[in-house]
Amino acid sequence: MEAPGSTTQAPAGRSAILSGPERVPAAGAQTMPTQKHDRRPEGKTRVAVIGAGYIADYHLTCVGGIEECEIVALVDTDRARAESLARRFGVECVRTSIEDLATLQVDVAHLLTPPDTHVALVGKLLDMGISVFAEKPLALSAADARALDARARARGLVVGVNHNNVHHPAFTRLLERVAAGEIGRVEHVQVTLSVPLAQLDAGDFAHWMFREPRNIVFEAAVHPLGQVHALIGAPRHVETTLISRRELHPGQVFVDRWSASGTGERGSMQIYCAFGQGFTRNTLQVLGTDGSLEADLFHNTLSGERKTGWLDFWNSYLASARRGAEMRRDARATAARWFQTTLGVAPRLDAFFVGMRESIERFHAAYRAGIEPPTDAARASEVLAWCDALASAAPAAPPPPPEPPAAGPARAGEVVVLGATGFIGTRTVAKLLEAGSPVTVVARRAHSLPPIVAEGVKSGRIRFVRGRLEDQASLAQAFAGADAVISLATGNGDTWEAVERSMVKGSVGAAEAALAAGLRRFVYVSSIASLYTGPDATGNEVRDSTATDPLSAERSLYSRGKIAAEVALLELHRAKGLPLVIARPGVVMGAGTPMQHSGLGIWNRDNHCVGWGHGQNPLPIVWVDDVADGLAKMARYKGTDVDGQALNLCARAPLTAAEIVTELRVATGRDLHFHPRGLELSQTLEIGKWVVKKAGRRAGVEFPSWRDLKARALGVVFACDLAREKLGWKPVEDREGLLDRCVRVYRQKS
Repeated sequence: MEAPGSTTQAPAGRSAILSGPERVPAAGAQTMPTQKHDRRPEGKTRVAVIGAGYIADYHLTCVGGIEECEIVALVDTDRARAESLARRFGVECVRTSIEDLATLQVDVAHLLTPPDTHVALVGKLLDMGISVFAEKPLALSAADARALDARARARGLVVGVNHNNVHHPAFTRLLERVAAGEIGRVEHVQVTLSVPLAQLDAGDFAHWMFREPRNIVFEAAVHPLGQVHALIGAPRHVETTLISRRELHPGQVFVDRWSASGTGERGSMQIYCAFGQGFTRNTLQVLGTDGSLEADLFHNTLSGERKTGWLDFWNSYLASARRGAEMRRDARATAARWFQTTLGVAPRLDAFFVGMRESIERFHAAYRAGIEPPTDAARASEVLAWCDALASAAPAAPPPPPEPPAAGPARAGEVVVLGATGFIGTRTVAKLLEAGSPVTVVARRAHSLPPIVAEGVKSGRIRFVRGRLEDQASLAQAFAGADAVISLATGNGDTWEAVERSMVKGSVGAAEAALAAGLRRFVYVSSIASLYTGPDATGNEVRDSTATDPLSAERSLYSRGKIAAEVALLELHRAKGLPLVIARPGVVMGAGTPMQHSGLGIWNRDNHCVGWGHGQNPLPIVWVDDVADGLAKMARYKGTDVDGQALNLCARAPLTAAEIVTELRVATGRDLHFHPRGLELSQTLEIGKWVVKKAGRRAGVEFPSWRDLKARALGVVFACDLAREKLGWKPVEDREGLLDRCVRVYRQKS
């Protein structure tokens, strides 16, 4: 069995022979529109958006820019999240179920839910007489997509799919040049997709893309395969090789590198996909009978080469010179668009947004004209045939884990852990179990649980309660009869409203539930980010229970949220006797979190770290296992002399940010760089960015906080006396020991 996070060679391969579709337009060809439906709206198209996640911002922005459309409803099972988003975009109607759309006379629903829900939800919407524009992939097989297409046609409705990368500016320019005959007849397409995955680096293995080895094809590879389909049509024969794989959790395999070659209706293809990589490369090269074109989709450039009538030496010179000129032209255009957008003299024109906008606008234009959209369910099924071919080589998915048994009554000394599946949470559960404490875990999902939790649930050492911070009923069930709770669950957001709802009100709700249940202790895990830690801090020392930064309005949203949560919880302690202990971990490092830690500086790229200052002051780093040990000790401590106190959890580490990045470079073999930069220069640059954004009339731009920047430098000394004296906390503090546990662990990720 492979160790979690390891990469091994996997020379598995499989061939797939597929039958072709009845119709595929030639690459770049303009097909005659055909009548698709007879339900064209007389007034504006009434649109509902289903799903209030990250991508909803783009759909709401793009649909809001179409004069012929009006957004009549936003649907999400999380009403609070939906209401927050609706307020931002002026949507008056919020619902929690698509059945509620039946009375709203909706014409088109934008479906933005997870891929494994699409088939069922599209079917329901079609039965309600509502056409659908779905995020990719439409389904998880070509057969399911074809069935949805037939279902829509039988009802005179439309199903479109957001294959936005087909509308990527560089790719649309490529299609235009192919259609113009610049490179002759297309013979071969070659794709390279090498990208990082933030969820993979962060150990967030509960995401849908990790649940089965084949899922990553439908999550990410569908983008370039949509472009391949646009050029050479549906697949005929495909051979796939799995180059390497990782075991995320025991039995949970992730194939991180794929290679495939095959033939389509009008040419051949090769594709290389690598996920979780340190260097981004996203290119598509088309080889024709009389030339070639290469689109760099990451940098939004396009260059080509054609034969000339000159001698070889001059032909070679012209080929290189012309390609260089094309790339310089695109580079200048990209820079110009950025400045124009930032200064507010042009609308947003970055490649991703343009692809989204064009895809959405073209769908709605086709819908109102009663013709087939650019990517309808039939064309989407052809793209999914390519996905099916690649995914056929994936290893079999493990059987789903059994549902956890119903949580019985709490046992003597039960400690409830909120946020138990996270970076610190899993270690905290392990420390509690090692100390002999029974543990209750509250989590949203029962799948993809970390091994320590999954094994504990299976053995009965851990009670599992399905719930979340905002769900008072699940918290009441988990807290009933328990002894203590450790609240690691937190939240974040792009607005104060979102941060206040998740981080502050959620934590207060959990504390009130703990009061109602009569728990002996409530441990709230805050952060040293709640303190003012600039080099000019009074006394240059931060002791236990030092008050939070009184100027919270000048801090980042995260710091402001932690400050507000601490203040509110301490008020509950004073007013209602909440048995509160606050933990303030320092810069927490160790295996299981990305090595690009924000405590070291701002990572402009994943290998370039700009310091919060010159990076020469020792940082309050602490090994994650030591933090977990401190939290477990706080929960189990029987004395009351720590109630109402805030305990710092920082090691006395003789390591600076510059030294840590240097050690990471040695450990990983990667080209890592630390760039020291004075705080005054950093603030000047931030003010310069602010001036440009204000000149462009960018909404919601705040003046950069000098106080928050200084606080990030961590130019103070942290005293951690209470944890040592009261709890017997003994963190690893020698240089080599910390490097082994916090830095050299990244060798396997090099």
